[in-house]
Amino acid sequence: MLQTARKTALRSLLILLLAALGLAPATAALPPAESVQAAEICEYAAATAAAEAGIPAEIMGALTLTETGRRLDGAVRPWAWSVNAEGAGSWFDDPASALAFAEDRIAMGRPNVDIGCFQINYRWHGENFASVAAMFDPMTNARYAARFVRQLYDETGDWRAAAGAFHSRTPANANKYLARFDELHALLRQRGPLGLTSSPETYNQFAVAAPLPEERVRRAREKLTLLGAPIGTPLTGMAGSLAVIGDSRGSLLGVQEGLDAVQGQPSLWASALLP
Repeated sequence: MLQTARKTALRSLLILLLAALGLAPATAALPPAESVQAAEICEYAAATAAAEAGIPAEIMGALTLTETGRRLDGAVRPWAWSVNAEGAGSWFDDPASALAFAEDRIAMGRPNVDIGCFQINYRWHGENFASVAAMFDPMTNARYAARFVRQLYDETGDWRAAAGAFHSRTPANANKYLARFDELHALLRQRGPLGLTSSPETYNQFAVAAPLPEERVRRAREKLTLLGAPIGTPLTGMAGSLAVIGDSRGSLLGVQEGLDAVQGQPSLWASALLP
């Protein structure tokens, strides 16, 4: 299963790179909103990355819920097409809208944008990904986060402490985050995972980095749903999951090292972290 997941992620990255070069086939276009199972894809990516990194599945599951969770049919579930821009979190119906919004903010010189299932911050970590679209890729996003969580566990010897440090190394901020994490962790343990146990059919069609017309960007801005409004779903996401370590510690990995690390070489991750 892990080999299949790795091949899936590599195929997805290849589609992204081909699209960036204008070589992607027409069939690689973004799927319509109704075909994208944003919650299931996040849950699958979290579970797969957890297994690869030796992390309890419920830890990664609770983290993505804390970062991007929204209430769907009475259950709190993560959302892959989530963006937090300067503290204002948004859910989008489809990856194209989320990608357009994030790229638009970055082009405006406002790079403090948290992206995807684990809300990885573009300002501090964007150079470790091939593109903004690659940051949205749920598997790539989850693997990057999982390696950081694993490093934090190796430092602390405690998964809960690692989850708090994932958000912030400042105790007050970590404790505030853990209050929500604990609630969702308990919920996840009680109900079990809701997502897929095998690769989602829509995953390989996730996203392409093809240029988006200005009209698409404008519509994406107009369509965004602020976390907690207006559809009445309670706020569960938290701002800036990985941004906190950026100011004091700088970038975790170089560009090529980052790509190598998410393709299964955790030694590069460990060696690149500063003490």
